[in-house]
Amino acid sequence: MRILMISNHLGVQSGVQRYVQNLLLHLDTDRYRVDLFVGQCPPDQASTAPALEAKGVRIFAVPDHKKDRIRALWHHLRTHKEYDIIHYHTASKIGAPVCGMMRLLCPRAKIIVHSHIVYPPMTLTWRAAHGVYQLFADYFLGCGVAAGRFVFGDHIDRKPNFAVACNAVDQGRFHPDDAARAATRARYGIGEADRLAGFVGRLNHQKNPLFLMEVFAAMAAADPAWKLLLVGTGEKEPEMRAAAARHGLTDRVIFAGVQSDVPAYMNAFDLFLLPSNFEGSPVTLVEAQGCGVPCLASTNVPDDGAVTDLVHFLPLEAPLSQWAETAQQIAGQGNHADHWTELAAAGYELHTAAHRMEQLYDQLGGTA
Repeated sequence: MRILMISNHLGVQSGVQRYVQNLLLHLDTDRYRVDLFVGQCPPDQASTAPALEAKGVRIFAVPDHKKDRIRALWHHLRTHKEYDIIHYHTASKIGAPVCGMMRLLCPRAKIIVHSHIVYPPMTLTWRAAHGVYQLFADYFLGCGVAAGRFVFGDHIDRKPNFAVACNAVDQGRFHPDDAARAATRARYGIGEADRLAGFVGRLNHQKNPLFLMEVFAAMAAADPAWKLLLVGTGEKEPEMRAAAARHGLTDRVIFAGVQSDVPAYMNAFDLFLLPSNFEGSPVTLVEAQGCGVPCLASTNVPDDGAVTDLVHFLPLEAPLSQWAETAQQIAGQGNHADHWTELAAAGYELHTAAHRMEQLYDQLGGTA
């Protein structure tokens, strides 16, 4: 079976691309011949390409610019009409007419559109996109019900051709690891008496990192044992460094940059912070739970991925003192407990999720 998967770009900091990588590394690529059409890796990130190419995925990397990608996709589909399935990962209104372009150029392919975002407020252009998506696509997936409804329409989850595809993670990597916790904390001089809050992701508007710094400042004022470790880079990093200096916290905030061994960092945390402005269903929230780390997120993060009692939510409008108090109450101390019984039962174990995707491909591809 020939599958074209379309994603945003090859960078490891993209939650969508992390999901795509996880999925493709666990598909049977002897049965499913996969082409990945994707933007080039941003210069400040590591690329997922080497691992995917080693798995047998053929990559078509084009400039990471929305209009350039659409133009390149048009030319690709004009000369590559052999696909049985097109699996399109989207977080955009522009994806709706792109879906129509796919239908025009590859009329025999079954089109799966896969939503990864909830980005209120709902607008008239989004509602128009709902109708276009439903006109041209054959099947709809959402990283959660909220993401499906936002991109495809309020009642999409009532339709038989919609399903939730959990942002599952690899239990073999994301699990409590006492040795990794100790080694990572020692590397950064985090003592047994220290409390370590952490974040993993892009330092951009979506993740709300400047608010995160204000939350941490309130935490540090209430308890001098707190330190903050940030894994990732982004355009807000200079402002975050300035905020740390303004609060007198330069020696308590660690900018670790992009790291490949994310589980080791997750294990080092006593608390994972995710005060995002908007999300779909963040992979990092599942990764943190997989490692047994308590999580404090904004209510702008859909609760689909809050599978365990480790996850707590507060509105961004709540006082910083409330964020600091909640952080103090829920943070762990010492090694983490395993919560994979709950995560696996909810479908967040990667091998199971990949098998379910294969079943969908078989169902749709068999009638192509």
